[in-house]
Amino acid sequence: NCMTMDNPDMWTAAKKTYCCANAGKGCPKPTTPAPTPAPTPPPTPPPLPYDCSAGVANWAAGWSDAKKEWCCAHGGQGCTTPKPPLPYDCNAGFDNWQAGW
Repeated sequence: NCMTMDNPDMWTAAKKTYCCANAGKGCPKPTTPAPTPAPTPPPTPPPLPYDCSAGVANWAAGWSDAKKEWCCAHGGQGCTTPKPPLPYDCNAGFDNWQAGW
């Protein structure tokens, strides 16, 4: 008898299975899944080896060769060799651009 007033937790496993399938009583209680843990934050990147903004006004005399090399490669500052020229000189022939370009 699945309609008894007794506690279904006290029923045998066979009675729980039967009553759950036939009367919807004594069914296992749904379990609450464990909360998903928060993702691990990415590691903090190491600090930059040089502050290319510090001393930029006097970089030629004030920076070490290593700082000049690093800042040139990573920010275009402190370069001891001139930057390559642009492929086009947009000012050349500008006065006559409609006919000359």
